[in-house]
Amino acid sequence: MGESENAYLDEEEGIIELEDEDGNVSRFEFVDRAEMDGTVYYALIPEDYDEDGDGNAEFVVLKEVKQDGEEMLATVDDDSEYERVGEMFLKRFSELAKEVYDEDLEELDGAGEE
Repeated sequence: MGESENAYLDEEEGIIELEDEDGNVSRFEFVDRAEMDGTVYYALIPEDYDEDGDGNAEFVVLKEVKQDGEEMLATVDDDSEYERVGEMFLKRFSELAKEVYDEDLEELDGAGEE
């Protein structure tokens, strides 16, 4: 991906279309958005990732930057920054999975009480 990307978000589908400086368009599924150290980051997975594979889709991390007064998404080129943000998203995903699991258990417990 290029340094800066033009982004279009289809909120109904959760799809972000990114256009690089060469005009190539890639489609990604929006996974999460979070702020760290004053910068907003996005976790995305390629729209065409193989769900039937090992189930471990790699996600892409991009960050919001301002360029010529316009907000754009850019790659995270600093390895240590990418690792910190990636770890933050992995922790968020883990917590979300635990919440969903706990909710499912509560529903199962409540189902026997009717």
